[in-house]
Amino acid sequence: MPKLGDGIDAVTAFTGAVVAGMALFLPFTFSTAESLGSPYRVASLVNSVPRAAALGLIVAVCVAVLVRPLSRPGLVWLSAACGSLVLAINYFIGRTVTSADVLTTQNYIDALSGGVVYGTLGICALRRRWSAVGFALGTMVVFVYGEVSSNIETASKAVSTPPWLIVLAVVLLVVNTLRHRHGIMLPVATRLAADLPISPIVAATLLSLSALLATEWLSNEFDGQRADFWSVSLAVTVSIVTAFLAAVLLPGRDGVGVLLAIAVAAAADSLGDAPSLGWSLPLVLAVATAGIFAGLHWPTPWLVLLGAAVICAYATVADRLPWSYSWTLGTVLLACVAGYAFGSIRSSYLPSAVLGLGALFLPSIVWAIPTDLRNWPVGGPTADDATPGRAAFAITAGAAAALLLLLRIRPNTADAAEL
Repeated sequence: MPKLGDGIDAVTAFTGAVVAGMALFLPFTFSTAESLGSPYRVASLVNSVPRAAALGLIVAVCVAVLVRPLSRPGLVWLSAACGSLVLAINYFIGRTVTSADVLTTQNYIDALSGGVVYGTLGICALRRRWSAVGFALGTMVVFVYGEVSSNIETASKAVSTPPWLIVLAVVLLVVNTLRHRHGIMLPVATRLAADLPISPIVAATLLSLSALLATEWLSNEFDGQRADFWSVSLAVTVSIVTAFLAAVLLPGRDGVGVLLAIAVAAAADSLGDAPSLGWSLPLVLAVATAGIFAGLHWPTPWLVLLGAAVICAYATVADRLPWSYSWTLGTVLLACVAGYAFGSIRSSYLPSAVLGLGALFLPSIVWAIPTDLRNWPVGGPTADDATPGRAAFAITAGAAAALLLLLRIRPNTADAAEL
């Protein structure tokens, strides 16, 4: 049974993951959207979102690698608290600025500070069961919320971290810093003081930059009316190959989490946009929690890939169903599969787990395929509504093949020691 301290850690991890995840995954507050003034400024802000997410993930993994050897958990919680304070200052300054010209810069600052919070909080939370569940649940909620609220018009009114949530995150992280200030966490394996494994950093950089470049290239192909079957196929191939290389760079079988993340993210991007979670938020929380615990008790990556394939197949026919029904069912499926994916991940090195979870926030090439169900502004014609689902299915199939190859070239080790 969880104790009171476990509950505080879980709530803190959940709140911090939500705030950091929104900083990584969603555009900086659109409170000044009415002053954007021109489509150019809107496009500039929209284009900065995937770039900021890629940069934020690299920062998150770098920070996770740096703080992992610390034996004082209070110092790690303190780092997360400082990052959340910077994020809060940037947010509240942004709420008072009336010029849209600084929104892009603030979006990058938002993502950088969010990356610091996410990386340090991941190391804090993933060391213990209940805080790990809270951290994963916060990540899942932001992931699902971000996927269904990509409508730029709705985002201008709704996508903005509530001020009270940011303040609550800062307070809870400070409280946990004080609670753990005298704690000592011995490392699982003895490491030299100068030992700084850089493979997760290289993997995060490779995965982030390749996802960003492939997404922007494919988007430009559609804008220039040059995109065809081979353009999408090339982008899919790049996504699969770079994800496999990133997975191989991680120790042992830690790369399984990366392969699952790209499949789930692609499946999520294949679903059409929706206004907001609304009354479905409690349902998403319940389903994601059930999925996390199911994955912890019966872990298997193949069931995750099967679930992602089901979402992809569903996305190809979802436009023929009543909108509210199709959106609700797709959201529930996504929450269940994403939650189960986290529970199924086993990492021998905590920064690898941070990368696996954070990879959900990266843009997939499916995000760049414009359809009538897509609400981000595009300059060229739209593709068939079933194209994103087919592309996501191809990525999922490629991730399955990459997973099979990874499991064959890496020895079957004992259960992971850290997660």
